[in-house]
Amino acid sequence: MPQKVDIFCGPVLAAFAVAVPMALTACSKADGSAAARTPVGEERQVAGRATEIKLTACGPAQGKPGTCEGTLVVQPTEPGAMAVTLEVTRDVLLKKGDQAVFLPQLRDSQVVVKYRASKEGPNVATSVVGQ
Repeated sequence: MPQKVDIFCGPVLAAFAVAVPMALTACSKADGSAAARTPVGEERQVAGRATEIKLTACGPAQGKPGTCEGTLVVQPTEPGAMAVTLEVTRDVLLKKGDQAVFLPQLRDSQVVVKYRASKEGPNVATSVVGQ
């Protein structure tokens, strides 16, 4: 029997450039794939610059604090430290200072990310705060 997959499509207000807000149409497959990543193990933290961001989906999600999901690469501030790649799910509130932001707004910002490994393998962010 085929699985039911819900698709969300609708207008989203995004401010990818602080001076130029734009309206987007965001579509995301609500199959629970990102939500299925179950964080395990002890919580770790990395502080550094958000060097790469790949956006998978962005749009309002009922009952979820965040609005975007994708990947975030953080280059730690310690000399010689390896970059850390993190999965960001819609379960994570993304903040820059005291303001909620979309994932792309964190690019090139100094961030502090708390994360855990998941049963599926990648590191999953549990908290993302930019400065």
